[in-house]
Amino acid sequence: MHLNLHKKAYKKVLLIANGYEPYHDDISHLAESVHYIDPYSQDKNYVQSLETFKKYLQDNNLDSESTKIIYGSGLEDKIGIQEYLDNEFSIAGNSFSKYRYLSNIYNLDEAIFNKKISLPETSKSYHYKFLSKKYNSSGGTHVGNNIFSKNIYYQKYLPGKTYSISFIANGEYSKILGLNQLFLVKDNIKFPFLHSGAMNLGLSEVNMDFPKNFISSVCNLYQIKGYCSIDFKILDNKIYILDFNPRLSSSYRLYTRKYENLIQHHLGLIDNELNMISNQYYAYIILYAKKDLVISDSINELENISDRPTIGDSIKKDMPLFTIKLYSNDKDDILFKIKNRIISAMKIIDCYNTQLEYE
Repeated sequence: MHLNLHKKAYKKVLLIANGYEPYHDDISHLAESVHYIDPYSQDKNYVQSLETFKKYLQDNNLDSESTKIIYGSGLEDKIGIQEYLDNEFSIAGNSFSKYRYLSNIYNLDEAIFNKKISLPETSKSYHYKFLSKKYNSSGGTHVGNNIFSKNIYYQKYLPGKTYSISFIANGEYSKILGLNQLFLVKDNIKFPFLHSGAMNLGLSEVNMDFPKNFISSVCNLYQIKGYCSIDFKILDNKIYILDFNPRLSSSYRLYTRKYENLIQHHLGLIDNELNMISNQYYAYIILYAKKDLVISDSINELENISDRPTIGDSIKKDMPLFTIKLYSNDKDDILFKIKNRIISAMKIIDCYNTQLEYE
């Protein structure tokens, strides 16, 4: 399929994502109108219940015949809304039922694993060497030592850096976009594994090659479509899969500037070769409020940020404030820039630091 650049691909699009801006910017020229739901940035919770969500659709004239759904995050616990969208609307990429199934990595077929790549050990009960994790979660908000929540499991904690691999697929074909190092929030007792950013790495900068046949096997077996990412760790020369995200994820913002027309490939609007247009290193850092605060005009001192709050906005403790965007031709330079930009931001606003695992 080839996109006619003189005609909009969609009449209406509903984008659902925490931190919607990078997706919205890429989608805006593809539809006559783009609506979005971002539970982090909007005062009203439009996905509080199925009834609330249906009213939002009705108020904005978003009908199933003319509206395309593009999903990133925000519906992790909203099974009723997910099922409703699967049944009534056209979903870009993978269906919500497939997303729910594959988000539990222990549902993956054992046949696709081997001696080089496997899953971390799990436990049915709490153990101090294991982390509690919630199925169908995102951003690390439900990872830690919670022994009271429902719908959790215990996964053995693995030390070391956390990586992800980003790829694009159309069911039978898949292309690896690149490897990323993931960062965590620093010194957050309540959410110690909160996702705080990433930077892309060269494919040769990790000590072990990620088996390309694993990606191919997953895509072929489950007919995966669109942009996806897999989080993993390397321990004792072995890869351990931590999470599978068969959906748009925050690492997308690293690759939309490295590859031409990435969102069109995610949507299946074009099927030509995906072309790299930049060899630079890209990074983003999400900073979170260290206490309840009100945004002052000092926010204007920060440059090159997205998801920017409005002056006067009230931000609750542990909620995201904004995202710092960085790029460089050199890996060491971008790490230097990350550190300095975080320090500068912390002087302006009371936010958590970021655990840069290279230190």
